[in-house]
Amino acid sequence: AAAWLHVLLCLQSHCHIKIVVPPEDIDTQEKKTISFSCKVNRPNATLKWMKAGEEITLSKRIVYRVDKDKHTLTIKDCTLADEGEYTAVAGDDKATRSTLVDANNLAHGSCILIWLISVLPFSVSPEIHMLKQFKGDTITVKKGESIEIPADVLGLPIPKIEWSKDDVVIEKPTETLLMETNVTGRMNCKTMLSIPAANRRDRGSYTVAASNNMGSATHTVYVMVLEPRLDVDASYSSTVVVMAGEVFKLEASVTGRPIPSLVWTKEGKELEDTAKIEIKTSEFHTTLTNKDSLRRDGGAFTLIASNPGGFAKFIYNVKVLDRPGPPNSLTVTDVTAEKCVLNWLHPTHDGGAKIEMVCDGLDATSAILVSCALELPGFLKTIAMNSELLLRMLQVLACLVHQQCTTKHWILSSNQAHQTTPRW
Repeated sequence: AAAWLHVLLCLQSHCHIKIVVPPEDIDTQEKKTISFSCKVNRPNATLKWMKAGEEITLSKRIVYRVDKDKHTLTIKDCTLADEGEYTAVAGDDKATRSTLVDANNLAHGSCILIWLISVLPFSVSPEIHMLKQFKGDTITVKKGESIEIPADVLGLPIPKIEWSKDDVVIEKPTETLLMETNVTGRMNCKTMLSIPAANRRDRGSYTVAASNNMGSATHTVYVMVLEPRLDVDASYSSTVVVMAGEVFKLEASVTGRPIPSLVWTKEGKELEDTAKIEIKTSEFHTTLTNKDSLRRDGGAFTLIASNPGGFAKFIYNVKVLDRPGPPNSLTVTDVTAEKCVLNWLHPTHDGGAKIEMVCDGLDATSAILVSCALELPGFLKTIAMNSELLLRMLQVLACLVHQQCTTKHWILSSNQAHQTTPRW
């Protein structure tokens, strides 16, 4: 740790007596020993040593020595009390009583040498002084506004400065987060962290830390960006699928200051609390519940949170699955002992999901339901020889059997049609 001694030299000579070798600047520390030496051109010249206009009292700690033309003043164990202006005077005794360096008061043949001595402490623990006062050490800004956190740091030696965010040291500045530190004095430096355009990721705690061999100091400032934020369960990232008649619920939590307002919309229209759609909203949470769901209740629901700092939104996709319609215009052609051909049209509506077709037949003699294989869409085969089968088409949705379509007649594998009303 360094403390410094500064020497200001003022040399005036008007005579035969001259201080021919002035002292050099001296660097020192508290409790160190310093010496001032100079040479004059007369071996028998008289020198007086003064401090702040008063002659110095010599002691074991403050010693004056003369070695021919060299004059030395030594001060041991320097303290803050030794700080001040020191004067060496050579010449007429009466003239040296003056404490002012004024040529008109100097006797003929006199010479004055002045030192200005500053003794600083051996070392100083770091101190941090914020140059801006933040209420509760909190900075609140809108999205896009700039942030500056300046501080004045004291310490000897000059402390090492570090900035951290949320207890993680910021290693180097970036385009979106700047740091600058400048030494302004022997014990002083200024540091500043700045954010040109704040956004959500800049929220958090920012700490400036100063450390040297005497200790450390920290100061923390909290940054809040007013932009709202919606916290939505990950399950809502996928489409919400429900069956007709069931209830579905959409919900989210919100953060932001001031407290954001919340609005639910569907297809650009704001939704209101009704008997069918129930909307509950508190300061930081909202829930939308849809009862007795119909297929038309599906679609995109948008939640918007807004405050003076900006807005945030999330889109929920909902699909309501309903019972599909039956296949249309089922006909049977090309009946042989081995197979027949079925033809049908796609249902008028599919219930909101991909559908599959299955086919089975009823044996006319045993009334046993027999599964039939669909080789291709609309194509039936593997009907038992000479058995009478009544065919029906079933439409399956989400593993449930829904509306069905039957043939109008019994189908004979021998290509003979029996005009009988189906029993199912």
